Amino acid sequence: MRPPRPLAIRKPEEEQFCPSARCEEDAILLGIVGANGIVGYVTPQITIDADFVREARRGRIPETRFRFAQPCIESRCAQWADSHCGLINRVLEFSEGKSIAEASRGPLPKCVIRPLCRWFAQEGDKACAVCPVIIHSRDNTT
Repeated sequence: MRPPRPLAIRKPEEEQFCPSARCEEDAILLGIVGANGIVGYVTPQITIDADFVREARRGRIPETRFRFAQPCIESRCAQWADSHCGLINRVLEFSEGKSIAEASRGPLPKCVIRPLCRWFAQEGDKACAVCPVIIHSRDNTT
């Protein structure tokens, strides 16, 4: 593991972070997916290195077991729509009146990227409330 990148000294206008990134060197380990399918957030901040990536890729797809954050690539991402992240909007739309919204009630998770999170910047606390139930990739082998 590498020492964390100091998010606190970055200016929000410089970059925002995607909370649903891939397992790649220099990504932030945002959380670990529990057996119940809920993300448990990692604090303090951990930036992953090549060794972590190599080990995480053994066996199941890393994005089924972990959540990562990286700088948002905006229009270069398939989720980008009309100058914002379309993924969190779709999740919030889907969650209205469903159990996903009920499961996410309570205090917001302790998240190391919230001050620079793309989803939080777009949707505020609503995004944080559903974030623990969002998994980048699903494991179709179980």
